Amino acid sequence: MTYAYLNHRMSRRTFLAGATLAGVNLAVFGLSGCAPKTPAAATGTDTLAFTPGTYTGTGEGKFGPLTLQATFTDSAITDIAIGEHEETERVSDRAFDEIPATIIDQQALGIDTITGCTLTSAAILAAVTDCVKQAGGDVCAMEKNYRAPELSADVVELECDFVIAGAGAAGMGAAVGAAQAGAGKVIVLEKGSNVGGNALVSGGYLEYVNAPADLRVPMTPELTRQLEADLANPIAAEIPPEELAKIKERYAAWQASGDTTLFDCEELMALQECLLYGADGYYGSLDFAQCVSAFDAFLDENGFAWKPCIGIVGYPWPHWSAPDDGFCGQGYFNFFDKQIAENDYPVEIMLNTPVTALLKDGDRVVGFTAVAEDGTTYHVRASRGALLATGGFSGNPDMLREYNTIWPWDENTPLPTTNVYGHHGDGIKLALEEGAEVALMDSLMMFPFADVKNGCDETTVGEDTDCLLVNKNGERFVDETLDRYTMTEALMKQPDEVLFLISDKDTSRVEGEYSYYGRSIQRLLDQGQLHRADTLEELAEQMGCDPATFKATVERYNEIARAGEDPDFGRMIFTERSPIENPPFYASPRTWAAHITEGGVVTDEISQVLREDGTAIEGLFAAGEVTVGMSGVSSMALGYACGAGVFSA
Repeated sequence: MTYAYLNHRMSRRTFLAGATLAGVNLAVFGLSGCAPKTPAAATGTDTLAFTPGTYTGTGEGKFGPLTLQATFTDSAITDIAIGEHEETERVSDRAFDEIPATIIDQQALGIDTITGCTLTSAAILAAVTDCVKQAGGDVCAMEKNYRAPELSADVVELECDFVIAGAGAAGMGAAVGAAQAGAGKVIVLEKGSNVGGNALVSGGYLEYVNAPADLRVPMTPELTRQLEADLANPIAAEIPPEELAKIKERYAAWQASGDTTLFDCEELMALQECLLYGADGYYGSLDFAQCVSAFDAFLDENGFAWKPCIGIVGYPWPHWSAPDDGFCGQGYFNFFDKQIAENDYPVEIMLNTPVTALLKDGDRVVGFTAVAEDGTTYHVRASRGALLATGGFSGNPDMLREYNTIWPWDENTPLPTTNVYGHHGDGIKLALEEGAEVALMDSLMMFPFADVKNGCDETTVGEDTDCLLVNKNGERFVDETLDRYTMTEALMKQPDEVLFLISDKDTSRVEGEYSYYGRSIQRLLDQGQLHRADTLEELAEQMGCDPATFKATVERYNEIARAGEDPDFGRMIFTERSPIENPPFYASPRTWAAHITEGGVVTDEISQVLREDGTAIEGLFAAGEVTVGMSGVSSMALGYACGAGVFSA
């Protein structure tokens, strides 16, 4: 696989203009107190002076301190060694490679941060600045040394069989699917600095309906009750009768088989989607379920390793799995790397090279125009089609406000997001310029388990569905297994719009000194992103609520959990581990943040983008969150099907 580092960097000033979290601003502004740089070509210093030695510096990264060691002679920095940190793998890689190299090469600070890994870039610069100060160096002089690369005016023509905008879940799935189906050359144009998109910072969960028995949970009485309630739901009666009959027949056969693990099937997955979004979309949901199952089978056939299945926030049926390789969704992209390398697939990935326009031949889309970091313009023409896989717009507050019809925001409401850099609705905007139809643009899914400090998902401690949720008063306020829209609506009515996810030793998913997502427990505690105590009263004090109220809440919840009946909020799914009773006890403070936009461009059965009059925009395809409907990590399945379909037709 070729990674072409033709990257378009975002300056620190540009980043700050779009930042929504105060902590980010402080991290970047803290780099130095020097006056603004004058143009690089007119500055620079001939000599620098340091006290020789190796110094340890610290900068604040996304999840906490990043340390490094910088070695100095009396006149230069000669080495920078990155030390302890918790930056996200792949997202931070380019910053680790390039920022230290540029500092040493130019003996400079004040370097522009790298688009897509701005926080890591800023942390490295802050840590090196710390070392320079310790060594007695002149920080302002080193900032003046930085020489930004001159932008190119070159225009380069490239040709391929298939070009993809976006190297996230859908884009990489499409690239592998197309290559496997016989594409001679696939070019992927990525706006950010890494492959992976939001899948790298989500839980990495994918529906695994046909999981083997050893990965399935037991079919408990509570799960049986939930299943039977789903089958009896009035919405279930609205799906085609023959489809409901299939589920019941499969359930009866499962009962007769003596299987004690979770009952599941593609039709049930489709029904559960309908219970959330309406029965009129049953066949679309079934197509989606079958598409995901086919992708799961592809992973299985190629030796993919899975974690045991669980339920996740908003989707409690425990048929969700994740890679048993790395954290979050990293393992999927390790898998794609391996597939591309082992099969010598002709996939070229150009990072920090955002698509800016469609290339057309008459009414047909024949490729994309993209502009790289160094200013080079690329016209990438593709003989078989161009795919938009650019994700949604949860990272674009302006678009969120424009399309919002359901959330109580005003123009002053901060809109943090769980998303990585780049999800600004770019693909939707390009499609709209061609007259594409869009739908459900106001279906804006908030995530009710976002970090109160930085909006991310990865610092959560505790099982998503087998937990207790309380507000800042220490009171339970919602059924913990409801959908994300309902949970967020309830959360917004709580004091300061904050909840605490309460867990104990059995449900915290803490392994040693690290969380399920690989975050240091001690660091989360030190930074106020987690509370831990051996008694409920002590935990309540750390949370800032009345110990007696909180203890009574937990005792009431435990009573409900042991009985498996919830007269207070109607929750149905409990397990033997649900009661909060085995110390240490944990409280993970969370709030809401923009997570997934379910609206987008409308496509046909082969993923071609449709105009408002129902005709296809020839040559233009779309997959993943840029389209209307299902999204998330399962976008990989949709992208894979699209890429394979283009070259199988």
